[in-house]
Amino acid sequence: MSVLATIQDEFKAPFYLVWEITLRCNAKCVHCYSGAGQAHPMEFSTEEALSVVDQLADAGVLILGLSGGEALLRPDWMQIASRASQRGMMVSVGTNGAVINDAMCGKLKQAGIQGVCVSIDGATAEVHEQVRGVPGLFNKAVEAVACLVRNGISVTVGYTPTKLNFRDGRNVVKLAAELGANGANLSEFIPTGRGDRDLALSPEELKGVIEDWIEMQKEYAGRMKIYWHDCRVALMLPPKEGAMYIGCGAGRVTARITVEGNVTPCVTLPMAAGNLRESTFDEIWNHSPLLAGIRDRKSKTEGNCGTCEHKFVCGGCRSASLAYYGDPALGDPYCWIVPETAAAL
Repeated sequence: MSVLATIQDEFKAPFYLVWEITLRCNAKCVHCYSGAGQAHPMEFSTEEALSVVDQLADAGVLILGLSGGEALLRPDWMQIASRASQRGMMVSVGTNGAVINDAMCGKLKQAGIQGVCVSIDGATAEVHEQVRGVPGLFNKAVEAVACLVRNGISVTVGYTPTKLNFRDGRNVVKLAAELGANGANLSEFIPTGRGDRDLALSPEELKGVIEDWIEMQKEYAGRMKIYWHDCRVALMLPPKEGAMYIGCGAGRVTARITVEGNVTPCVTLPMAAGNLRESTFDEIWNHSPLLAGIRDRKSKTEGNCGTCEHKFVCGGCRSASLAYYGDPALGDPYCWIVPETAAAL
């Protein structure tokens, strides 16, 4: 059996797919990987969007995350979400919280939304709004979490550490717990889109953040779930626990659809495996040479990750490799275990 055939058999559909349904946004986040602000002229029509939903359901996608921009500013978001829910996918929405109120919560329930992630990047207005770029957005985000909790909608607080806010992670998690959130999620910053390299953490700073989140998972056990989207977490766990991880999920268990229809391996990896106006999702997912290469760690991983004993439980971040070296297979610049590649930072 060929390598491509083996890879296809292992990853027949992404477990979790993020779809940027609009670039329209009411925030000006300094780290935005989409460079969002105004609606994009190539955004899908409602008819096109519903066709994409059907393709994703037919392919076997389990969780669909609607994103942007600010997804809730797209006029037909309810139609898209409702169709996805009806087709059996778990549907979530990422938001900055500015448009969340009791009426919106009613719409979220009506559309079958099963979870909402509200971005809070600092436990004070000063820190949060330095990242998000709009005065007053901190209070709106806090009120949004409280409103979602009050309306019985599962809510996660999303936090992305950068040089501006990485010391505030524990305070953000504490705030999330006080608000009654169901969980707090750690995302990784990659200098792509509007995000500048000056915002990136050093390998040791990132290690410290991950150590904190692993510790907080224990501290908040039974009260609130602590999540992370960082392949390097496996490096910090006991070997038996770390062995349960599959490492970087780009193009393996995750994917992204951009606002103009490109399918990419990850939200922060802007290489198109194909476009949904030219090919079906199934065709792209199962026959893209780019995705096959991303999935193949045995022969398609170089740099510090290529020789690392942890490459099958971590494998390094492909997005970081692309952002710094122009190639997703050249190693992880944020690695603190085999750090020679970190000279690029």
